[in-house]
Amino acid sequence: MNVTLAVMADYANLSQDGKLNILGIFNEIKPPQLPFALPTMFLVISFNASPAEVGSNKTIEVKLLDDEARPMLGIEQSLVVPEPSRTGSSTEFNTIIGLNGVRFEHPGHYQFSVLVGGEEKRALSLLVSEPPAKKEM
Repeated sequence: MNVTLAVMADYANLSQDGKLNILGIFNEIKPPQLPFALPTMFLVISFNASPAEVGSNKTIEVKLLDDEARPMLGIEQSLVVPEPSRTGSSTEFNTIIGLNGVRFEHPGHYQFSVLVGGEEKRALSLLVSEPPAKKEM
């Protein structure tokens, strides 16, 4: 199983007819001060699995690492690879993970790693910028 798309966004959902809607894709946060808790963000991941994988169990892990590769957050989910929409073709499906209040203590390069069965399939870089300097009066 492979990851065909992975992005961070302000908002994402799946429509009733299965369309993936993504709003405000980003890879940098410009906090007003640090530490900073990002109110809401969505991690959107699209998967592609071969016909041979249909019905098999997969463990999906998402890890957020700080700028020194220390884990800050970990999410693990088991799923069964669904049937494809067309018989004999590969299966494509999406996962949307909503995250609230993720706290960043300092500026730097952070990373979301997406693993399938313990193997990293995609890494997303997230830059947390230095807050703007306060103006003195």
